[in-house]
Amino acid sequence: MRNCQFCDKELLDEARFCHHCGAKVKAPVADTAEQVITYEAKYPLNFRQLKGLSSEIKQYFVQALDKRISETQNPAKKKHYINRLMQSDFQKVFELRARQLAEDAYTIHSKQGNTIPQEVDQLLTKSFDGLLDYFMVKYCQDLNEVNIPDEALKYEGKKKEETDLQTMVVDFLDLESEEVQIYTDFITMPLRKLQNASRNFLFPAKDEKVLLIADQTVFGTCREGFALTEDALYWKSHFKEPQKVFYHQIETVKKEKDWLLINDIFFNVNPTVNGKMVFLLNKLKTLD
Repeated sequence: MRNCQFCDKELLDEARFCHHCGAKVKAPVADTAEQVITYEAKYPLNFRQLKGLSSEIKQYFVQALDKRISETQNPAKKKHYINRLMQSDFQKVFELRARQLAEDAYTIHSKQGNTIPQEVDQLLTKSFDGLLDYFMVKYCQDLNEVNIPDEALKYEGKKKEETDLQTMVVDFLDLESEEVQIYTDFITMPLRKLQNASRNFLFPAKDEKVLLIADQTVFGTCREGFALTEDALYWKSHFKEPQKVFYHQIETVKKEKDWLLINDIFFNVNPTVNGKMVFLLNKLKTLD
C-alpha cells in the first residue's frame, strides 16, 4: 500500500487523487534495479581464454546438434549422429569453421559494446543452423527420419533480399512427395478455396506477400491448413483457433510426439512435413 505524500493517509489502490486531501497522486517510481533488463547469453564465451574459444564453440555446436535431433529426428540415434560428426569428413569443415567463428566472435567482443552477448548469439545461431543443415543433408541421409533436399543448401549465407522466398519455401518443404494440396499460384487457385482460407486462417497485412497456401481438409475446402507469407506463418488446426507467428518472433519450435509446438502453440501437418517445417522456420527466422 502507498501513503499520500501530503497528508500521509493511506491511498486506495490505483488512486489518482488522495480521497482525504484531494492531492494528486504521483505515479510510483520503479526501483532502478528492477528496471535493468539483463540479457542471458545463449552461448556465453570466455574471452579471457582465447585459445579455448574454438573448443567452446565446438561444444556449443554439439549441443545445437543434440537439440536439432530432438526437434526433427529420432532422439534414440543421437550417439550415431555424434559418431558421424567425429568420424566423417565433416570434421575438417567443422574444425575450420569453429576457428573462423572464434575469430569473428572475438572481433565482436573487441568492440566493447553493450550488445556483445546478443551479437555473438546471433552469429553462432545463424552459423550453427547452416552447418547443421549441411551436416544433416550431406552426411546423415541414412540416419535421418526427415530429410530436406540438397536444393535447400543453396540458401546458406543468403540475405533476404537475395532470396526468392517462395522458391525457398517450396525447396525446403518438398511437398510434392506429401499428401498435402498446396497452392503457389493464387490466380489459378479455386476462388472458393482462397476465400475460405482468407476467412478462416490467412489474415495477412495489406502488402504482405503470400508464398504458399496448404489445404489440410479432407474434402478440399481449405477451411483448415497453413500458409506462409514473406513475414509470418498462419495456420488453423482441426477444432482449434487460427494462429499466426511472425518469423522474427519465433522463440521455440519443439517436437512433441507427432506434432510441433511453435512458441508453445500446437501445429501439425504430418511427421515428415513437421520435421521439414522446423528446418524451414529456423532458416526464415535468421534471414537478415
